[in-house]
Amino acid sequence: MTRNTILLVIIVLLFALTLGILAGIFIFSNNSEVREKEVKTYPLTLEEMYCNIKDSRRIMKIKVTVETTSKKTFEEMNEKQFLIRDEVNKIVRNSTEEELEGKEGQINLQNKIKENLIELFSDQNITNVYFDDFIIQ
Repeated sequence: MTRNTILLVIIVLLFALTLGILAGIFIFSNNSEVREKEVKTYPLTLEEMYCNIKDSRRIMKIKVTVETTSKKTFEEMNEKQFLIRDEVNKIVRNSTEEELEGKEGQINLQNKIKENLIELFSDQNITNVYFDDFIIQ
């Protein structure tokens, strides 16, 4: 083989290798980006509540928003807000000041409310509980 032929073969191989790498990057970058379908959520905000705290003279002012991913669940919760308010009131009345204090207390209360609502409505579509107001007086 002549020198020009060898040089031409090397250039063609480098060009093919470059094209292969670019094609691989393009193909795998599109597949690796998992495009999650945006999940629609339905937030239900309850009116503010005042709840007694267990073994205390203090009260809690609380405003709760419950989030669900199901329109059907949202409609059911909207119709039965009184049940949600009752459940929140029961949970707070059975919690001490120490259990409600700080960030950890707030997170624990959110989780407890969420778990009880999932059980109450027999529905795993209840995804989050948020506090718009959370004041102990």
